[in-house]
Amino acid sequence: MINPIKDKKLELDNEIKGLVLKTDGFNAKLKQSKKDIERRYRELSGLLVEQQGKKPKKSKARVENIENYFSLAIDNIVNYGDTDIFPFPYETRMFEDIKPRLIERLLDVFDNFDDYLIESPPVNISTCSTVGYTGFRWATQVDPFWNVFYLGLCIAISPDIEGKRVSKEKVYSYRYLPNLEKGSLFDLDVNWKKFQESSLNETEADDKIKYVLSFDIADFYTRIYHHRLENALDRIDPNKTYSSKIKDLIQQFSGTNSYGLPVGCPASRILAELSLDSFDHLLEVNGFIFKRFVDDYVVFCSSEEDAHSKLIFISRKLMENEGLTLQKQKTSVMSREEFIGLTKAKLYGVKEDEGSTHKAKFMSLPIRFDPYSDDPSGDYDDLKKSLNSFDLLGMLASELQKSKIDQNYSKHLIKALQAKSDNILSDALIVVFTNINSLYPIFIKIIQVSASNWDRLSLDCQNKIREVLKSLLEENSFILQVELNTAFVCKLISKDNSVANQILLTKIYSKNIDSMLISLVVIQVMAKWNVHYWLSDLKRSFSTMNPWQRRMFIVSSFFLGDEGKHWRDHNKKSFNFIEQLYSLWAAKRKNANTLEKAL
Repeated sequence: MINPIKDKKLELDNEIKGLVLKTDGFNAKLKQSKKDIERRYRELSGLLVEQQGKKPKKSKARVENIENYFSLAIDNIVNYGDTDIFPFPYETRMFEDIKPRLIERLLDVFDNFDDYLIESPPVNISTCSTVGYTGFRWATQVDPFWNVFYLGLCIAISPDIEGKRVSKEKVYSYRYLPNLEKGSLFDLDVNWKKFQESSLNETEADDKIKYVLSFDIADFYTRIYHHRLENALDRIDPNKTYSSKIKDLIQQFSGTNSYGLPVGCPASRILAELSLDSFDHLLEVNGFIFKRFVDDYVVFCSSEEDAHSKLIFISRKLMENEGLTLQKQKTSVMSREEFIGLTKAKLYGVKEDEGSTHKAKFMSLPIRFDPYSDDPSGDYDDLKKSLNSFDLLGMLASELQKSKIDQNYSKHLIKALQAKSDNILSDALIVVFTNINSLYPIFIKIIQVSASNWDRLSLDCQNKIREVLKSLLEENSFILQVELNTAFVCKLISKDNSVANQILLTKIYSKNIDSMLISLVVIQVMAKWNVHYWLSDLKRSFSTMNPWQRRMFIVSSFFLGDEGKHWRDHNKKSFNFIEQLYSLWAAKRKNANTLEKAL
C-alpha cells in the first residue's frame, strides 16, 4: 500500500542529503581556493593603484634604499648579462623595457617574500661547461626574476662586506665599487691580470722570497658550507633585513644540500668572497704574505720547509673552519725561478725560454669593445691599427700545428679576428671550422664570434659552418653532447631561417626534450622565426612545461594572432605573478612590432 507521507519524507531526506553534499563540496572548493583568492586580490589591488597613479604604501619591512639596489641589479644584468657562461638571455631586454613595473613587483615580493616564494619558487638551469680538453665545471643560470631579486639583496649588503675585507693589495677578486652610469658592480682595475702581475712583481722585488706556495680550492662554489656563510651574513646584517631572504633563496637553489652557491652569477660572487673573508683574515693575523683571486691563492715563503709548513696549516684550517679542501692537481711548491717563469707564461701566453716578445705583445692587447669608454670608436680604431703588425692567419695556422692548443692564446686570436676585414675573418673561420675538433676547448667562443659576425661572413664561410654543424649533429659528436655547446649552436642557427634549419631544430628539440636549456633556446628561435605551425602544435603541451618553457611560450603566443589571444584568454588565470610580467612585456613589444627583434 502506497504511503504518501512516507514517500514525501523520503523525498525530503534525499533533497537534504543533496544539499549537504553540495554545501560540503562548496566549502571544500572555497577552502582550496582561498590562497588563489588572496593572490588575485593582491594583483587587482596593484592594478588599481597603478590606474590611480599612486605608489603602494611601504610595509614596515621595506627599507628606503631597496629600490636603488634593485635598480642597480637590473642595470647590471641588462648591461652585462646574468652569467658569463650561458647564452645571453632575452630577459635582459625585457627587464630594460619594463624596468619601472619590474621594480614595483620586486618591491612587492620584498614585502611579501614568503607568499611569493611559495607561489612561484625559483627553478634554475644547471649543467656542465667544459674546462680544457678533459675537464668540466658545474654552472647555474638562476631563474631570471629571482636572479634580479637575489642580486638586489646582495648589493644591499655589499658596502658592508667590502668594508670588512682585507686590502686590495692582497685580494684581487670582485672588489665592490659600483658605477651607476655603467651599471657595473666591481672595480675593473682590480682583476686576475693585476693579481698575476702583482704576484710576479712581489716575487721579483723581494730577495727573501725563495719559494712560492700556489693552490686552488677544490670545487669552491659548489662546496661553500651554508652554515658558515649564514653566520657571516648575520654578522654583516644583524637585523636580518636582507640576510634572512638571501639564506632562504640559497636553500631554494641548493635543494636538500646544506652547501653550494650557483656558479656564474654576480650575486654568488659577492657571497663567495664573503665566505673566504674569515680565512683571509686568519692568514693575515698569522703573518702569512699572500695574494688571492677567487679561489686561487699564492703564498710567499722563505724556504721549502716554510712552504710545506704553511701548506699543512692552510689545509687543516680550511677543512676545520670552512669544510673546504685543496685541489691536488693545482697545489704546488715552486722555487722562485719556477714561479716567475710560470707566471710570465700565464700573463703573456709564452714560456720564458721561448723568448717570443711578439706573442707577448699580442697577448697584452685588450681585445674588447667598451661602449662605456670616453671614446669607444677611437679605442677600437686604435686596436685595429695595433693588429696590423700581426699575421693573425699565420699565427692561427701555427697554433693548429700543436697537439694541444694554448687556450688563452687561441681564444685571444679568435676574438682579435673580429677587428680584421670581412675577407680575413671569413678565411680564418673556414680554417677554424675545418679543425673544429682540435679547437674543442674554445668551441663556445668560436660559435659566439661566428654568430655575432654572421652577416659579415662570405657565402663560402657560411656554407662551411652549416656543413660542419650539420655533420656534428648527425654524428652525435662528443662536442654537442655538452648541453651548453648545443645551446650556443642553436643560437648560431637562428641567424639563418630556412626550412632545412627548422627541420634541424625540430630534431634537436625532440632529442633534448628533457633539457630545460636546449628546449628553451629552440622555442625562442622558432618564435623569432614566427614558425606558427610549430608553435601552434606546441601549445598542447603547455600544462606539462617547466617554468622556463611556460614563460617562453607565453611570449611566443603573441606570434599566433587570434589563436594566441584566445589561448591566453583561456589560460591567463593560471599565470603566476612572474608569467604576468612576461605577458605584459610581450604585449608591449608586439604592439610596437619589435617582439621578433627582442628575441
